[in-house]
Amino acid sequence: MKIKKNHLLMIIFLLILFIYIIGNRSNFTKTRTIERIKGMNTQSPIEDFHITNKSVFLWGNNTLYLCDKEGNILKKIERDDDKLQNYFINNYAFLYEEDLKRVYQYSEYGELLNTIVVPGKILNISYENSNTVFHIEDKDKEILYVLGNDNSLSELYSTGNRILAHDLIDKNNFAVGEMQISANGYKSLLNLSKKGVNEQKTLNNEVVMFIKAEGNSFLALTNENLYRYIDKENFYTAKIPNITDIAVNGKITYLLHSGILSKYNYKLEETEKKIIAANVNKIKLISGSVYVLGPSDIGGEIGKGGEFYRRLGYSIEKIEIEGLTIGLLKDNELNLYRITNKRISEGENEDISIK
Repeated sequence: MKIKKNHLLMIIFLLILFIYIIGNRSNFTKTRTIERIKGMNTQSPIEDFHITNKSVFLWGNNTLYLCDKEGNILKKIERDDDKLQNYFINNYAFLYEEDLKRVYQYSEYGELLNTIVVPGKILNISYENSNTVFHIEDKDKEILYVLGNDNSLSELYSTGNRILAHDLIDKNNFAVGEMQISANGYKSLLNLSKKGVNEQKTLNNEVVMFIKAEGNSFLALTNENLYRYIDKENFYTAKIPNITDIAVNGKITYLLHSGILSKYNYKLEETEKKIIAANVNKIKLISGSVYVLGPSDIGGEIGKGGEFYRRLGYSIEKIEIEGLTIGLLKDNELNLYRITNKRISEGENEDISIK
């Protein structure tokens, strides 16, 4: 009889505890939020920045600064060259001296890794599937070069047209989208190379915005449509208006268009759609979660239980997220923030702004 009584008291206690937890569940749960780390002080205007795996690059007044992710300046790199142009790619900084046709490559620790001689004017440098690609203009041609382990540049692709987008797996598997203009108008050409076999697709009156080589297929986005080419007989198409950004995660494609975030499967069938209640124009995939960014808003964990939005409180010039670190550039000043778990009390102001 005593045992049964103890069981009854235990059940009553657990029931009271359960009711208390349900009634105060907001005090027992954490939500993602953004907190300010530090404002950067270089004593000169910051023109650009980039967050790497281990550090933060700052660029301004022809000077490269290296900082840790707590906002502390670790190194200052000044060169005697005339006005340099900066390119931040993956975990590297490339400083380009156009007159001498030289590029200086620095690691995320501030070490000078390479000095590269280029054969023409650099239009862009990109990092694609562990390949560093130089987009160069030389006389009447645009050429894509791949940077080798010996610091030499080997030609991948050349055309007399304007190259709009490209993606490279290796020298036998790549995709290039270019624009051809004539008296009859314009068209985009998709040049696809799979295992060394080349194929060209023509898209009349469309502009290629994004292209991705995926081994067995090619994904291409224009100002009007999304395409997946597998071979001559097999391809998928989805018409998408007012596209602002795209992100790809394996066989899943995310599109931001007209304030809507849509999710597409491999066959380009729309499987999910969500209206974004924020002023955003970019998508970022972070640790399996979808983030959306804009000139004055950030949204995180989209479509999940911990979905959140933060208003920046001001219009920014550049925003970048790497891991859990966020950089916001406004009026040549950089502020660093971090994504963190935090208990938010009811009515607490979650806006973030420069302090």
